[in-house]
Amino acid sequence: MKKTLLVSALLFALLSVQAQDEKQTYTRKILLEQFTTVNCGWCPPGADRITSAIGTATNIIWIKHHAGFGEDFLTNDIHRELLALYGGSTFAPAMSVDRTRFNEEDAGPVGSVGQVSAIRTLFASAKQVATYCKVIAPEITYNPSTRRVSGQVRVRFGDEIWDANTRITVFLIEDSIVGNQNDYTDHGNWTNYVHMGTVRAALTGIWGDNLEVDAQERTAVHNINYVLPAECEYSHCKLVAFVTNHDASNINNRKVLNAAESDFLDEVPQSTAGVGEVAGAARLRLYPNPASNQVVLESDGEIESVQLFNALGQQVYQSRLEGAKQTAVNTSLLPQGVYVVRIRTAQGVAERRLAVTH
Repeated sequence: MKKTLLVSALLFALLSVQAQDEKQTYTRKILLEQFTTVNCGWCPPGADRITSAIGTATNIIWIKHHAGFGEDFLTNDIHRELLALYGGSTFAPAMSVDRTRFNEEDAGPVGSVGQVSAIRTLFASAKQVATYCKVIAPEITYNPSTRRVSGQVRVRFGDEIWDANTRITVFLIEDSIVGNQNDYTDHGNWTNYVHMGTVRAALTGIWGDNLEVDAQERTAVHNINYVLPAECEYSHCKLVAFVTNHDASNINNRKVLNAAESDFLDEVPQSTAGVGEVAGAARLRLYPNPASNQVVLESDGEIESVQLFNALGQQVYQSRLEGAKQTAVNTSLLPQGVYVVRIRTAQGVAERRLAVTH
């Protein structure tokens, strides 16, 4: 009888530990930071290799800093400050995965953009690192009249101890910025290149803000109240939030614990504080963007028609639908460039910018 009780007790303890581990370990969203500039002619093929390595994965958040090989029209103080992650000489194309030094030959957590297989190995290594922190996707609203982004980011912790080094960083990211780009291997010089995932502003300190954690609930809340700069196209902007362990004295101990991103600002709920209701608004989601062979269009309402316009405003595609909420457009025959996608629904008209690359 005693032996049976002992076995039962051990089994119960084992199951309790397993249940506790399952409850406190969270799925990791990998933060990929690429360092790139217009002057870097090797950066476009580096971005192509990253794109191939990511494939259809949905657990990787890719953002870009315009520094490392000189500067360009998108470089800002955030990008300059984060060059510290190199730990010495800078170069591009370069990348950091969760600000973790996976290669001991690198001085810091930034390394070169290797071949596709090497990048996939980095992603696999990062995925295996257990995280006891979960960042909830930013819960925000956008006021089109005041251009104000409001809301919060919530963070949940397991049993792992947090301290004054635990910080949260929130970046404003903008897609589809058209500008120049050198490319040594393919086209020479682009004059209509589409820059994606650019870090435009920090809604916190560049290295993050301290988190006030409720020890009993093991949660923290960071409030957001930010006015979008006039030069940013709101429909191409989103927020990326991530939690780090920030050791001010050691660049190799500033690892990203977890990350999350919001929808684009034209896809989040619209705030009407101080203004009337926004009429005639429909929602439109595009993926992938940039697109190569095809792009999928989704709307909350039934789509009546789809139009594509090139950079000159010329209509290059039109289709009428029978009330579907999702459709796909073949982009394989479209010249590389930036297009405006327009849909019409019963709720109104929506437009989004689409980048086509081959």
